[in-house]
Amino acid sequence: MIYISRVLDVSTIGSWLKAIDGGVESIGLWAIGIIFALRSISIIIPILPGTYCSVLSGYFFGFQQGLLVVFIADLVACCSCFTLSRKFGRAVIEKLVGKNLMNRVEDFSKKHLEQNFFLMTSFLMSNLFDFVCYGLGLTKVTWKRFLPALLFSIIISDAPFVASGYALKRLGGIEIQEIINGNIKALQGAPLVIFIASVTGVFSLAIINIVLQKRQDNIKRTTSQ
Repeated sequence: MIYISRVLDVSTIGSWLKAIDGGVESIGLWAIGIIFALRSISIIIPILPGTYCSVLSGYFFGFQQGLLVVFIADLVACCSCFTLSRKFGRAVIEKLVGKNLMNRVEDFSKKHLEQNFFLMTSFLMSNLFDFVCYGLGLTKVTWKRFLPALLFSIIISDAPFVASGYALKRLGGIEIQEIINGNIKALQGAPLVIFIASVTGVFSLAIINIVLQKRQDNIKRTTSQ
């Protein structure tokens, strides 16, 4: 590990990245397949980082194509998490995500996300979206309810990072440490404002939904009495 850390320093990885960028067009579909595979695996096995894939996708393929690659990867992987959780149950999923965290996610999903579409969507936008997909698979949430929330959350949450990768290339030069850490300087200005506004809006709708649901429950109790 010490040897690898010395050989694969930041400057070395940065030079490799620039070399790869020059050969992406010749690699063709293989380059897309590699980004797709890395992103999908990072979601199915949540302990692995995956944000860098969104940035690299924008850097190598541009905004539109890069977003499409990450979008499909996220859609396939998140649906796989949901399916695995629903088909095999918590006993199998605990081995992938850990018992304690799985218990928390499952309990939270059943109490708060199962009946609140907007809150479910907002948490699918968060960094815990892969865990949330596993947790939702253990609830009574249907595919008809899960897919729209997933589609909306993927577009909103991925677009700023893909745009950052595209911006890094257009600005000239790339700081590989930013990509590894997920701390992208280009993720500022309009993309960041749009992302924060979207998340805030969905959370606000979720809170309104909770309030209205409580009022409706109180009315039903009063009527029944």
